[in-house]
Amino acid sequence: MKKIKIPAIAKFILEKAISLVAAATEWALLAMALIVFYDVLLRYVFNRPTAWALEISEYILVFLAFAGASEVQRNRSHIKMDFFYLKFPLSVRRYLDTFFSLLMALFSYLLMWHSIKMTIIAYRYGSASNSLLETPLFIPYSIVPITMCLLMLQSIVDITGSIKKKENPQ
Repeated sequence: MKKIKIPAIAKFILEKAISLVAAATEWALLAMALIVFYDVLLRYVFNRPTAWALEISEYILVFLAFAGASEVQRNRSHIKMDFFYLKFPLSVRRYLDTFFSLLMALFSYLLMWHSIKMTIIAYRYGSASNSLLETPLFIPYSIVPITMCLLMLQSIVDITGSIKKKENPQ
């Protein structure tokens, strides 16, 4: 029986977590579209606007913006200007990929760290939104550290992959 290395297990778990979040973004986008449609229908057809639709759709939009980042990083499907990038030799591009992944890991770490502090403060003080829903703000705030953690971990996987490619160029 072949032993599975812990890094391989960790990478597998990360990939599954990112895939799960990516699937959740698809459902969240559908939910947001339905909520906005419902609100527009009630507001302009029946003259009965909802008190909750705008706030919920804003929270879903925040989730969509941050949750998709790790999937985009994993698939390397960022919007990029590669005119100059493609002019470099492959070895230089690998160093650039490593450097940019390192910057992404650093950025996501800093954002994760500060958003964790903000989420904890919102939880400790019982902060709530100033709306009829009075949503406890630590709930939507927690979206940012969770998704930035996934982005940071994916960036670290990309860095290690780039380093392995440099050691074993094919």
